[in-house]
Amino acid sequence: ILGTRMYIDFGTYDFDKAIQLLENEIRLQKKKRKDAKEVAKMEKKIEIDNQNKKNVNEEIESHHNGIEEAMNFDNILNWNENVVRDFLMRKNLSDFLPLCHGINGNELNNLYDMCRNNSALMYDALTSELLKLHDKFLPISTYLHFMSRLGAVCADNLPLNPLIYRKYLEEYLHDDE
Repeated sequence: ILGTRMYIDFGTYDFDKAIQLLENEIRLQKKKRKDAKEVAKMEKKIEIDNQNKKNVNEEIESHHNGIEEAMNFDNILNWNENVVRDFLMRKNLSDFLPLCHGINGNELNNLYDMCRNNSALMYDALTSELLKLHDKFLPISTYLHFMSRLGAVCADNLPLNPLIYRKYLEEYLHDDE
């Protein structure tokens, strides 16, 4: 109150009115301090979030620079853990990184199959795991991006192996005879 420019002249107002004005001023000052603390907390949180994003971007950059092996994006079943991680980062699916830590392409393909077979249940399970283990929330949009981007590369969507396709045609033609 001492720092404010509002002065309450007890001689001008009756005592009850002056006390009421004083109490209002005290409440206002407390609210201003509380608001300032909340703003400081939000600014700190934003700063931490920005630092985390910067760290993730640096990790992505170092990961891209550090990969020496040739990546085979042609067949998900051949992906190792690094290729899976790189795929998730390149496709802006970094929310899935904690969920897919240590997973190779075959396991990622299995996860996609599980999600495709029971999408709502798997979304709930993945959201719950991410929340409990990593204190993060999985947005539905990220889950849908995951499904879409994996649908483009998973094993059942890959072109058929010509040898398998030829064998299938031969069996199919023999069945017609």
